[in-house]
Amino acid sequence: MSKIIELSESLANQIAAGEVVERPASVVKELLENSIDAGASKITVRVEEAGLRLIEIVDNGSGIESDDVQRALLRHATSKLKSASDLFRIRTLGFRGEALPSIAAVSELTIETSSADEAAGTRLVAKGGEIQSVEPFAKFDGTKISVANLFFNTPARLKYVRSLQSEMAHVTDIVNRESLAHPEISFTLYNEGNLSLQTAGTGDLRQAIAQVYGMNTARKLVHVLAEDLDFQLTGFVSLPELTRASRNYISIFLNGRYIKNFALNRAIVEGYGSKLMVGRFPLVVLQLTVDPQLVDVNVHPTKQEIRLSKEKELMALITSAIQEALSEETLIPQALENLHTPVPDVKPENSHKELIYDNSRQDFYVKEVDNSPYAVRQQQSFRQSQKIVQNPADEKFDVSLFESEPIKQKPDFSAEAVKGEHSPKQPEEEVPQSSQNPTFPELGYLAQLHATYLLCQAPDGFYLVDQHAAQERVKYEYWRDKIGEVSYDQQTLLAPILIDLPKDDFLRVNVRKTQLEEAGLYLEEYGASQFVLREHPIWMRDDEIESATYELIDLLLADKETSVKKYREDLAIMIACKSSIKAHDPIDPEGARSLLKQLALCENPYNCPHGRPAVVRFSNTEIEKMFRRIQASHQSARRNALLD
Repeated sequence: MSKIIELSESLANQIAAGEVVERPASVVKELLENSIDAGASKITVRVEEAGLRLIEIVDNGSGIESDDVQRALLRHATSKLKSASDLFRIRTLGFRGEALPSIAAVSELTIETSSADEAAGTRLVAKGGEIQSVEPFAKFDGTKISVANLFFNTPARLKYVRSLQSEMAHVTDIVNRESLAHPEISFTLYNEGNLSLQTAGTGDLRQAIAQVYGMNTARKLVHVLAEDLDFQLTGFVSLPELTRASRNYISIFLNGRYIKNFALNRAIVEGYGSKLMVGRFPLVVLQLTVDPQLVDVNVHPTKQEIRLSKEKELMALITSAIQEALSEETLIPQALENLHTPVPDVKPENSHKELIYDNSRQDFYVKEVDNSPYAVRQQQSFRQSQKIVQNPADEKFDVSLFESEPIKQKPDFSAEAVKGEHSPKQPEEEVPQSSQNPTFPELGYLAQLHATYLLCQAPDGFYLVDQHAAQERVKYEYWRDKIGEVSYDQQTLLAPILIDLPKDDFLRVNVRKTQLEEAGLYLEEYGASQFVLREHPIWMRDDEIESATYELIDLLLADKETSVKKYREDLAIMIACKSSIKAHDPIDPEGARSLLKQLALCENPYNCPHGRPAVVRFSNTEIEKMFRRIQASHQSARRNALLD
């Protein structure tokens, strides 16, 4: 008796669904790609319970003809390929013919569609891959697909589904990426009936970026444009002042398809050269156009991994394009931006205005003024706060509310400040009292160079100590084990700071706000994808409050395992960095000597927590050679000449 049997169509589709439909976001991705391939100019996505209960996608595309509706649920049935040769010049997002049958196999699927050439539409209902009914339906333009009760017949898959907030963040990320890949299409996303995202579909990429990431972010982007015989490149990259702690904000689209490619990511970072800090990554949206014959997208069912011919040439083009774009920009941040806290004209979830980018003004503006009570109150509140600043004696306002805000002065780096008197309490008895590191030299302080480096001498030569890296190491080793003792006393802000985030990151942060509160950061929801910061922990320097807040959020989002130990270690590094003396900050001699003494007691006095050197040495021998007090031997000179 034969042991090999042919699997049923239903079982084969369920197996295939394991690769194609990993989570609700996978369904959204596949259906959005079908809508885009159908030529839709407007796509609406509605989800309930993060897509597990319902995913509904409506488009105004070409629709499906009645004769093809049932055929669309057959495995490997597609309108995108006609012959084997078409596989090597794919211009559509979908082509494998696996998405619809795989989705239908693990859900209750309803398709309502009509094409322009037919007098009526068609409605198909399927459950678990089995067609329940097919009937005529009222004619309309496009297709509506509803996916209900996802994974109802494969309960084991539900065990691997994360929290609803996490799954919704993945769904939002998919819609964000597609809206950036196709700015000519208007995307609308509703979550539980609430508007989460809406793009205008004007074809303006910068406008689409502003609607996903916010206007303040879009203002700090530089346009990139380049091409050669094989590739065309266009998009936007952020100025070096706008960075993130992970590569998640790098979006690369090849022929309208979002791809993941480590080599191209590396080319982007190399384009910045030394302008990026170690461990920081830019925000990038790049659209690449290439001959389909140079790309193999038939690598994985998700179609995000590709094989690319002439990859090195493309990497070189990307690197040079970014270098050229940044070379034409003034990379010094505008000081005036720090003097004003941006206050939105409208509340995001109530906004129905079109966001416009004016090339002549190089800025965004809202087409109409929102007269809603909420917006009016916000504007009045802002004007009142401005009036208080300009005229503190105005009796209509309670000036005492602002008396706790200190006058900003130059940071104090006297000996007492370096020892910790002006930062979270660091008792001297808590500092290790053992003899200094046996391999670390005993340094004698001489002077401060460029208000950044400490010049020191020792019997074996002279040393340069990076004052920031040194104090960062000292504070890190203290707070690494005593992070819970850091003072989180709050300082009220004169003008609140708005924190703009993409909707998916907003959802992730909202779920884990308690971890931010462990660092003394308290965020309030403000609109659909914004938080407002009204006070800050005192360990944050006044000039770094906003950047430190974004860095804390990046640390939180980068820690996917939500390890409290790792998060607190990263937090200790950040607090040490943000509260330490900076380059160009003067320090008095007693404070410098105190810092050197504390550095010598560290377990690792040679590097800051980020890995940068804290100390460099010029040996006596090297100095004497520079001044020709001693000469290299003829033998060594001859060897060096041969090496050259």
